[in-house]
Amino acid sequence: MSGAKITNPLLAAAKNTFAEPFGAVIALLTVGGGDKTIRIDGRQTPPIVSIAKTGARTDCTWRGAADILLRAISGERAFESVYVSGQLSISGDLSVMARLNFKQAK
Repeated sequence: MSGAKITNPLLAAAKNTFAEPFGAVIALLTVGGGDKTIRIDGRQTPPIVSIAKTGARTDCTWRGAADILLRAISGERAFESVYVSGQLSISGDLSVMARLNFKQAK
């Protein structure tokens, strides 16, 4: 698939942001949109970012509007800000959050 154009902006941002392993699997679930769920397998080096298969196991799920998820992982908006404001919900193993090291373009 190298050289293939990524048309899902959230998938592209996740591939850019999650550059270091974190020992868990995160799902980015968009609310109110037809986008597919993004799966980040941080047990691999580098993490594998893909469209999630139905019923795939995850340790932590982030739910929010596609634009909010995109801004939060791309560094356009502080991750903590979208979480505290209730625009992003997180369920599952919250200890995963402490192991994340986002690579964000500034």
